[in-house]
Amino acid sequence: MFDVVGIGLNAVDYLVGLPRFPVPGEKLRISSFAREGGGQVATALVALSRWGYRCKYVGNVGDDEHGRLSSLLLSREGVDIAHVRTVPGASSQFAVILVEEETGERTILWDRDPKIRVSPEDLPLDDIRRARALLLDGHDVPPAITAARTARTAGVPVVLDAEKVQEGTEELLSLCDHIVAAGHFPGLLIPGASAEDGAREILRRYAPRTSTVTLGPRGAFGCDGREELFSPPIRADEVDTTGSGDSVHAGFLYALLGELHFREILAFANTVAGLSCRGMGGRAAIPTIEAIRAVGVSPGR
Repeated sequence: MFDVVGIGLNAVDYLVGLPRFPVPGEKLRISSFAREGGGQVATALVALSRWGYRCKYVGNVGDDEHGRLSSLLLSREGVDIAHVRTVPGASSQFAVILVEEETGERTILWDRDPKIRVSPEDLPLDDIRRARALLLDGHDVPPAITAARTARTAGVPVVLDAEKVQEGTEELLSLCDHIVAAGHFPGLLIPGASAEDGAREILRRYAPRTSTVTLGPRGAFGCDGREELFSPPIRADEVDTTGSGDSVHAGFLYALLGELHFREILAFANTVAGLSCRGMGGRAAIPTIEAIRAVGVSPGR
C-alpha cells in the first residue's frame, strides 16, 4: 500500500541563473546552471518520499534521454515508477527555467509532447483504492476524473493542484476533497474573482472539504466551511521560486496525513514553500523535516 499515489506532470528542468532577465537581442552571461528533475506532481512526491512517505508516480515519458533521466531520478528518490510507461517515438517533457538572482523570480519555457498524455487505461486502480491519498494536477483531465472517482468511492482523499481550466475541469473539481489552487486559478475559473473570493466560491460550488489559494509572497488563503484562514508567509531570502507551489502541495499532504487541523495544515504547507525558495531548483531546495521544525512548525508525525 502507498501513502500517496500521484498522477500528473514529470519533467527535466534546466535552471539558468541570471543577474537579470535579458532584453531582446542581447547576449548575457549566465551566473549558474543546474539540471534536475521537475514537474508538479513528481516534485511533490519526491518531497514526500524524502519525508518518509511511500509514494507512487503514474505518468508517461518518451523514449529519449529526458524520459530515462526523469524516471531514474524518481526511482533514486524511492518513488515507485512501476506505472511509468515509455511511449515509443515520443519526447519527454522538459523546461528551461530562467531565474533572476536578485529577486528569485523565474520565467519557465517548456515543451510537452501530446503523445505522453495519460489515459484512463494507464491507471493502477487497485493502488489508488488502497492509497491513503491521491494527488492530481489535472493537466490530463480524463484520467484525473477516473482516478478521483475511483478514490472517492474507496474513501481515499483527493488533493488537486489546480492551475489551469480546460474541458472537464469543473467535473474534476466536484470530485476533489482538497483543492489547493494557484493564485491565478480562481480568476480563470470565475472571471473577475479575486483569489480570496474565488476560494470561497470554489467551496460553495464544488463542495470540497477545503479550498485553498496560494498567494505567493502574501502566503495562502483557505476556507473549510467553518472558518476562513490567512496563512502569512515565513520570512525568507528568496533565491529561486521554482517548485514553491509543488512544495505547498507536498506540505499540505504531509500534514493532512498527519491528521493536523486545517489551520496547522496551511501553516505547515506555507512554511515548506517559503523554505523551498532559499535554494536553486524545485527539488534541490526541498527542506528537511528538521529544517521545518527549526522554524517552529510541528509536522504532526
